[in-house]
Amino acid sequence: MNNSELLIDKIKNIYKTGWIKTLRKGDTGVGFTLETKLNIKANSNKKPDFMGIEIKAFRRRSKGSLVTLFSQIPNWKGSQTNRNKILEDYGYNDKNGRFNLYTSVFGNEINSKKWILKIDRENKKIKALNNNNLVTFWDFDQIEKRILNKHNESVFVYVDTKIENGSEYFLYDKILHTKKPSLDKFLKLIENGKICHDFVMHRREDGSTRDHGFLWRIKNIFIPDLFIDQDVINLTK
Repeated sequence: MNNSELLIDKIKNIYKTGWIKTLRKGDTGVGFTLETKLNIKANSNKKPDFMGIEIKAFRRRSKGSLVTLFSQIPNWKGSQTNRNKILEDYGYNDKNGRFNLYTSVFGNEINSKKWILKIDRENKKIKALNNNNLVTFWDFDQIEKRILNKHNESVFVYVDTKIENGSEYFLYDKILHTKKPSLDKFLKLIENGKICHDFVMHRREDGSTRDHGFLWRIKNIFIPDLFIDQDVINLTK
């Protein structure tokens, strides 16, 4: 039995136990609960979760919701731009008075805060623009290396949910097993508004900048479009 077969077999056994009460409240509960059942400790490691295989779980009812693929800082080398300057120049006060920058940036349209992604194939860069001005960028080879490192082989788990007595329950009942992500597919998904970049940062009380990673996220219904090889396993059949 190879690593992927072992992992899929473990998920099948979790499915057979039926509905599982969340082990953590909130959006992250679906992934945390699965990883706990798989005896995977929560971490922010850049490497895949299970024997070289990345695992992502998401609620099926949240059709079109965003799933985080990976985090990758922009290319700061030789630039006067950094996370502190981005927050200072483009942040805003939220309803609680905290100065932050929380925004999803797509490649097919300018968002409400005047951000857009542009694919520069000539110079091999993914550019983040605000009000048509270049703010920062990622090199193609930087992104390709990150994708291949994180998602060379992945298992995406679709999850049904229900609420009982105020608690959320999960049924992990469908698996998408993928291999060979493609940079070209990644870039086209950006241009079509199916992959976005999230700025997720705020100013601490001491004046320093706290960021939660420079996140690249995909709409869950388009996950198969990122990969060359894939296989769907419906556990209910």
